[in-house]
Amino acid sequence: MEMWEKNEIRKWVKEQREALDAATQTLWDESICRQVLNTPAIRRAFCVFCYASFGKEAGTWKLMEALWNQGKYIALPKVSGKDLEFYAISGKRDLEEGVMGIMEPKPTCLRIWDEGAPVVVPGLAFDKSGNRIGYGGGYYDRFFKQEPDHFRLAIGYGFQLFERIPAEPHDIPMNRIITP
Repeated sequence: MEMWEKNEIRKWVKEQREALDAATQTLWDESICRQVLNTPAIRRAFCVFCYASFGKEAGTWKLMEALWNQGKYIALPKVSGKDLEFYAISGKRDLEEGVMGIMEPKPTCLRIWDEGAPVVVPGLAFDKSGNRIGYGGGYYDRFFKQEPDHFRLAIGYGFQLFERIPAEPHDIPMNRIITP
């Protein structure tokens, strides 16, 4: 297969995700959750930077509940201009609808700076070299350029993992990609 353009890949992955049935998605999310919880960087972490999954993204709600049950802090991103800032949350009640309909921390949440926190990263497509195609805003690439020491852990479904995807010099690769 020749290499697709980023936008072709985004479109194809979105179509695959939309076709997912709820039962399969639940099973896959549980498998991803177990693997993330067994990742040494996550096990060692005091605080985990995560994201609020929406639509048919690889689910993060069960993962966040499991991390809270382990006594860990969770911080989610909020878009601030062109940047991402992470804020501590302790449940869905701390969230409100933000940019592009994505749930993000309310203004009452505390901003967290923790350059050692592992980051669970969303994305549309990944490849075996750790490259990632996001939604096109470049927020995570800019964040990792400013704070390069985070362990970068992407999660997604099997059909989101490609042999190779287009990558540009400013794209920051993931340390690990977890699929069901």
